[in-house]
Amino acid sequence: MSLFDDLWARQSGLCAICGEAMPENRWRTPHAAVWKKRRPTFDHIRPRAKGGTDAAENLQLAHADCNRRKGAAWKPSAR
Repeated sequence: MSLFDDLWARQSGLCAICGEAMPENRWRTPHAAVWKKRRPTFDHIRPRAKGGTDAAENLQLAHADCNRRKGAAWKPSAR
Protein backbone atom coordinates (compact mmCIF):
# COMPACT_ATOMS: atom_id res chain seq x y z
CA MET A 1 0.00 0.00 0.00
CA SER A 2 1.33 3.45 -0.86
CA LEU A 3 1.66 6.25 1.69
CA PHE A 4 -1.17 8.10 -0.06
CA ASP A 5 -3.44 5.05 0.14
CA ASP A 6 -2.56 4.50 3.80
CA LEU A 7 -3.30 8.14 4.73
CA TRP A 8 -6.48 8.11 2.62
CA ALA A 9 -7.75 5.05 4.49
CA ARG A 10 -6.78 6.38 7.94
CA GLN A 11 -8.45 9.74 7.24
CA SER A 12 -11.50 8.15 5.55
CA GLY A 13 -10.95 10.43 2.54
CA LEU A 14 -11.38 13.56 4.67
CA CYS A 15 -9.17 16.65 4.71
CA ALA A 16 -7.06 16.72 7.89
CA ILE A 17 -7.47 20.50 8.13
CA CYS A 18 -11.15 21.24 7.40
CA GLY A 19 -12.62 17.74 7.81
CA GLU A 20 -14.52 17.81 4.51
CA ALA A 21 -14.38 15.07 1.89
CA MET A 22 -11.63 15.16 -0.71
CA PRO A 23 -12.16 13.93 -4.29
CA GLU A 24 -10.31 10.68 -4.93
CA ASN A 25 -9.34 11.68 -8.46
CA ARG A 26 -9.77 14.39 -11.10
CA TRP A 27 -12.80 12.69 -12.62
CA ARG A 28 -14.74 13.02 -9.34
CA THR A 29 -14.87 16.81 -9.69
CA PRO A 30 -17.16 18.84 -11.94
CA HIS A 31 -14.40 21.08 -13.33
CA ALA A 32 -10.60 21.32 -13.48
CA ALA A 33 -10.68 24.53 -11.40
CA VAL A 34 -12.47 22.66 -8.59
CA TRP A 35 -9.89 19.86 -8.78
CA LYS A 36 -7.06 22.39 -8.53
CA LYS A 37 -8.38 23.65 -5.16
CA ARG A 38 -9.89 20.46 -3.72
CA ARG A 39 -7.34 17.82 -4.78
CA PRO A 40 -5.66 15.91 -1.95
CA THR A 41 -2.10 16.99 -1.20
CA PHE A 42 0.49 15.91 1.33
CA ASP A 43 0.60 18.36 4.23
CA HIS A 44 3.42 18.47 6.76
CA ILE A 45 1.87 18.45 10.25
CA ARG A 46 4.97 20.22 11.56
CA PRO A 47 6.05 22.35 8.57
CA ARG A 48 9.54 21.85 7.22
CA ALA A 49 10.11 25.56 7.83
CA LYS A 50 9.62 24.83 11.55
CA GLY A 51 11.87 21.77 11.64
CA GLY A 52 9.41 19.15 10.37
CA THR A 53 10.55 16.21 8.27
CA ASP A 54 9.21 14.26 5.30
CA ALA A 55 8.70 11.20 7.55
CA ALA A 56 5.34 9.46 7.15
CA GLU A 57 4.45 10.29 10.77
CA ASN A 58 4.64 14.00 9.91
CA LEU A 59 2.39 13.82 6.85
CA GLN A 60 -1.36 14.02 6.40
CA LEU A 61 -3.66 14.62 3.43
CA ALA A 62 -5.35 17.99 2.97
CA HIS A 63 -7.14 19.87 0.20
CA ALA A 64 -4.66 21.87 -1.87
CA ASP A 65 -6.44 25.09 -0.89
CA CYS A 66 -6.47 24.22 2.85
CA ASN A 67 -2.79 23.27 2.68
CA ARG A 68 -1.93 26.56 0.96
CA ARG A 69 -3.87 28.61 3.54
CA LYS A 70 -2.22 26.75 6.43
CA GLY A 71 1.23 27.52 5.03
CA ALA A 72 3.91 27.27 7.73
CA ALA A 73 1.45 27.62 10.63
CA TRP A 74 1.96 25.12 13.44
CA LYS A 75 1.02 24.88 17.08
CA PRO A 76 3.28 22.52 19.05
CA SER A 77 1.36 20.25 21.40
CA ALA A 78 1.71 21.13 25.07
CA ARG A 79 3.44 18.52 27.20
